[in-house]
Amino acid sequence: MPAADDEPRFWGNNGNAITKLQVKAQGSGGSSKRSVRGSVFSREKLYVVKSKKESRKFTFWKGRASSKQPRTKQKFTKWQLFNVARRLVVIAAAFQYLYISLLATWRTVEVLRSMTNPTQSFGILTASYIAGYIGDGLIKDSPLVQGVLEGDTTPRDYALFLESNTSVSKENCSNVPLFNADIYNNAFLNRTYMDMVRDTSYNTSLLTDLELVVVVVDCSSTQLETGDPSTLRVFNIARSLSDPTDVYLVTLSLSIQDYTMWTYKKDGPALVAMVTVIHDMQADITKKIYMMAPTYPYQRSMEFEIYEFIRITNESYRELRSIPKDPTTQPVKHLVTSRKRGFFDGGDQSNIHSTYSVLNVADATSALTLWEWLGESLIEDSWAWVHGIHFIFALQTISSLVVLSLVTYQNFLAGKVWIGDPFASVSTATFVSRGLLVMLSWYLNSFWTLFEFAMSNAAILSGSEIVHVHGELVHADVLVIYLGIVAFLSWVIRERIDPSVAIFLFEIIHKHRLSFIRMAPAALNEIVTYSNRVFELGNVKKTEILAGISPLNFWSTFQIPKKDGTFLAASFFPKIILLAIVAFYAILRKIYRYYYPEPIQQRSTQSTNQSANEKTATTLKGHLTNFEISTGAELQARFGVISDYKNYVYFKGMKFASADGVYCSGYVIVNGKFLVSSKQLLAVVMMKLARSRFTNIYVYEVEGNTVKDTARLAYPETFTWKDLLRLNVTVLL
Repeated sequence: MPAADDEPRFWGNNGNAITKLQVKAQGSGGSSKRSVRGSVFSREKLYVVKSKKESRKFTFWKGRASSKQPRTKQKFTKWQLFNVARRLVVIAAAFQYLYISLLATWRTVEVLRSMTNPTQSFGILTASYIAGYIGDGLIKDSPLVQGVLEGDTTPRDYALFLESNTSVSKENCSNVPLFNADIYNNAFLNRTYMDMVRDTSYNTSLLTDLELVVVVVDCSSTQLETGDPSTLRVFNIARSLSDPTDVYLVTLSLSIQDYTMWTYKKDGPALVAMVTVIHDMQADITKKIYMMAPTYPYQRSMEFEIYEFIRITNESYRELRSIPKDPTTQPVKHLVTSRKRGFFDGGDQSNIHSTYSVLNVADATSALTLWEWLGESLIEDSWAWVHGIHFIFALQTISSLVVLSLVTYQNFLAGKVWIGDPFASVSTATFVSRGLLVMLSWYLNSFWTLFEFAMSNAAILSGSEIVHVHGELVHADVLVIYLGIVAFLSWVIRERIDPSVAIFLFEIIHKHRLSFIRMAPAALNEIVTYSNRVFELGNVKKTEILAGISPLNFWSTFQIPKKDGTFLAASFFPKIILLAIVAFYAILRKIYRYYYPEPIQQRSTQSTNQSANEKTATTLKGHLTNFEISTGAELQARFGVISDYKNYVYFKGMKFASADGVYCSGYVIVNGKFLVSSKQLLAVVMMKLARSRFTNIYVYEVEGNTVKDTARLAYPETFTWKDLLRLNVTVLL
């Protein structure tokens, strides 16, 4: 009996053509009452199949309006808007992933080319008490001179230790646990001052015209509290030899630094001193000299020599030129100095910062209380090329976004709002393989980048010296491994995990990682203890003989010890907790779906035989569609880092792969003619450009909503360029 004109007919096994199938939204049929729980967790994509006759009626895809004939005004539901917003957030996550990958690629280029890093601050050594004792006027009128010294400028045989804003000691800093009595005592500090006066008298009378009254030590000084034996700063009250009532403040800023004399091919440690003389705190500092004692602290005598400041070099070295005592017999020496800190691993990898100190000569108070160190990080890594894999990941992401844009645009031209998942073409195996590749790159890189980043975090947590790193490299590496593990967990638990949830949760945890570590005392203690032990390797050990020569010590760069797995695990403790949270989230979704399985949504434009059709659809629920059989892409087995969607739609007992199911299986339809893997589209473009088939690319012919069972080889002439711009998806049998 022939079918009625208003009844849709399908392609049969005998090949006779029946009316073509089209897609219609479910929004017009069924009960409009849905629970919040079912709406939020639902994978429903609201597809229905309708006959050609009804194609003129208003339609939706995923609840989004479209029509080619005069349109009936219809509103979006809040859940349709929610689904659109959810997909837009996923696209934002894809762009975030792309940004991280490209930034890591650029940092890789910077490291390989040894590009100059910007000048940065490597810490400010502070002194809190001295400003209050000196006041804001003439030094002779200061609270220190008039109050503590009671206006008497007679030279003392002791040093003053400022223990607070109101208390002064003549013995030591009793409230400083790391107080170094070998350095901070009157004998050593007085001798150092007198050596400077003696050694600089050949060129300047700045110090020879003054008489030392008393040495003053600020117990709040950063270098004193941290027990740093390579830096020293003291304040000396001195009076004029010609007028005892004329009082000055002589500040000595000493540090053991590396120096290099290129002309004589000589380098080593040296004691570098900056001397400033202040008479009035309201005036600018105009009296400042540089002095240096090469080889000290490995010689008993300091033997200072005056130097002129030339410039700061591109690598943050201070360039100096000597003023010889006898220009007729002694040469002028050109050298560079720098306070180097950091670590290295062999000759291929290093993170060393070269720093120099500056004083604010325009503000006397700041010059006393702040001793800032500026410089740049000299980062070398001959194995940094392994991070270049992020450029490949970025290209793959760009390709996915381009394909998604073309498909979305074609739907827009058809009057439909369809937004797909940009991660659809990235399978679980791809995510896992990416993670394994990054782990392999870590192995080739001897886990240097990971260790470097962990030490940078540890320096902040412990309050020790600053370590600047290219954190973008580790950011990208850890994100890729994290997504690989999440994809694997998703496959094991058999539950999809939304990319936006996975990526933006990671970004939140990564940004606030230090705060989370501080909330875990065990992890924090492990990090601080290990890092302090490692940083202490820079404090060069001295023999008893050398210790007797000078209490100061040389702090230099050092070879890192064997990398500690416990330290690295503690450093990335927040990421480990995040993986547990994601796994728990997936398990909760699994439990929910067990107790509230997705119902079969049977929709038809005709009410006849409705119950029979629903029963048939239920029976077919476990069967594969022709699309799945042809491509081998089982929709129900698609798990990983991917947005949730409905696998199938049912119409009169027939089962169709949803458009989202087709797209998220990694396929698109080229100009309505061929079903092609989205991963192979780039290869198709290359094949057309080369006009040669250099690899086998298989495609499936599509007729209406039916995919042919067998694939065929694609050739350069199979597709036109216009075909490749017309990408789309639809429901398929």
